[in-house]
Amino acid sequence: MWAAFVRQFAAYAITRRGKKLFALIGVLALCFGAALLIDMRFYVSASFVGLLAGFSAVAYVVQHVKIKRAEHQRLLRKAEVARQRALIAQARLDRIDTAKSAMRGAVADAAHLVAHNVSVVANEALLVAKETVESVERAVRTAAGAGETIRHANVVQTVRSWWSLKA
Repeated sequence: MWAAFVRQFAAYAITRRGKKLFALIGVLALCFGAALLIDMRFYVSASFVGLLAGFSAVAYVVQHVKIKRAEHQRLLRKAEVARQRALIAQARLDRIDTAKSAMRGAVADAAHLVAHNVSVVANEALLVAKETVESVERAVRTAAGAGETIRHANVVQTVRSWWSLKA
């Protein structure tokens, strides 16, 4: 049982919190020892123990303030790193938003360009189709005119042939 108690005591004594607690207990024990020595009228020993207690108390307070200041500085650095990280993340989001808007603009411009080109090609195709229809109509009229001319020439030839046979 004592081994478990000693093991737990040693495990606690090596932690930062345990070291602080045992230093405070040591300072308080020196103060209590100085009080007992004064009560027993050992003034020289009491003054020496009191002096040790005073130096220990000052060292404890200085160490405590030093640790608190270092912890405060660490927290400030941590906050500054977090602030920098937030600024970097915000800048990254701004760059992403800028890229997205540029991409949207490029896609809209490309869609507009494609729609414009499609309409131009459709208009050109429509014009070509109209011209083709008109040329076919002209060809049909020309062919009909040629057919009419041939028919008329045949009629004229037939009439002349009849006249020549009668004569």
